[in-house]
Amino acid sequence: MPLLAGACAVLLSASCTAPPKSLAGESGFVEAYFDASALNSLMADASCTHVRFYNARRVASDTKGTCIAIAVKSTGEPIYNGTSLKYRMHDRITSATTPMTLLTVQEAKDRINFVKNAGEKSYAANFKKADIQGMLAAAGCTGIKLTPERQTSGYYTMRMHPASFSGTSGQANPAPPAIITTEPCPNYCGDVPTYYIHN
Repeated sequence: MPLLAGACAVLLSASCTAPPKSLAGESGFVEAYFDASALNSLMADASCTHVRFYNARRVASDTKGTCIAIAVKSTGEPIYNGTSLKYRMHDRITSATTPMTLLTVQEAKDRINFVKNAGEKSYAANFKKADIQGMLAAAGCTGIKLTPERQTSGYYTMRMHPASFSGTSGQANPAPPAIITTEPCPNYCGDVPTYYIHN
């Protein structure tokens, strides 16, 4: 086989197997929604002080991406037991709700790795339980919308918007103001602790 033809064959093979790039670019996801029911059930544990969100893909070819959520304690450890308490991934909006896909820690890692395997940034954002509850208490707010945001440091974080749902769509509400997390990882957490599953 001529050298040029061989190189083309290798290039074609690589392009067929490499995951497609995200529609959002290196930030790895476009948006994700969580309704009040999903969030309140996550935050129901008395030891929950924050909810941690990771950018992810539902499957390797999911170019819009999504987010995975887990309740966490003040120590930073996830509230997880693999049976009744699992990671929750935004799948879609239907009947003005956001059904969650429940994941084991390994299943959550797999979906986070879909982002990494596409050559995009993997990160997490912690939002305070009190801030989420305050947003959900606002008039017309039936959930939240998460969007990626690049910081001046070059790291990515997430912004949380109040949201409302109708049928199979969701939209950010104009009030209250959106909140950007002050606890993104990797830059906030430094050397990523083992209880973060995107390291």
